[in-house]
This record gives sequence, structure tokens and C-alpha cells, in this order.
Amino acid sequence: MECSVAIQVLPMDSASDEDTIRVVDAVIAEIQKYDVNPYVGPFETAIEGDYDTCMEVLKKCQLVAAEAGCGQVMTYAKIDYKPNGAVLTTEKKVGKYHQGEN
Repeated sequence: MECSVAIQVLPMDSASDEDTIRVVDAVIAEIQKYDVNPYVGPFETAIEGDYDTCMEVLKKCQLVAAEAGCGQVMTYAKIDYKPNGAVLTTEKKVGKYHQGEN
């Protein structure tokens, strides 16, 4: 795994909190279709995998939000890319804080 990305999608023209949640849920549902080990947090979703797949997911997030009715979407991404090795996994970074969940 050479890449991890934290993705935050913000629908800029949502009519309500419920509408924002609907759009974000559609984006998360799309992310879950990929083999990228998604970790959903309250402000962003982290994914990890090979670089090309992570970049495809990032692109698709914006398109799905637009397809869900957003006229303007702001997407913030933090990308950790290590072309000749492995990046730290989400489990390695935060797993000890979530032991016993689920």
C-alpha cells in the first residue's frame, strides 16, 4: 500500500443538514465499492491502497456529489504517497484508540 488519502467532501449548496448528510452518504457509499479500506470519521473519510485507485476514488467522490444534485462541491484531500514503499496504515495510526469497538 503506497498511498493513503483523507477526503472531505463539502456540498456547498445544500438546503439543509439532512441534504448535506444525504450527499455525503452517497459519496461514502461510492467509496465503499472500492478495495481501499475506508475509515469514516466525523469530518473526513480515510482510504488507503495503490496510488491510481486512491486517485480514482478521489475523482469519483466529486462526481458522485454532483450526480446527487450538488451545484458546487468543495473537496479537501490530504495525500500521503510513498512510491517506493508502504505508508503507515490507518490501523497502525489509530487502531489502539479503537480497540473493542463493534
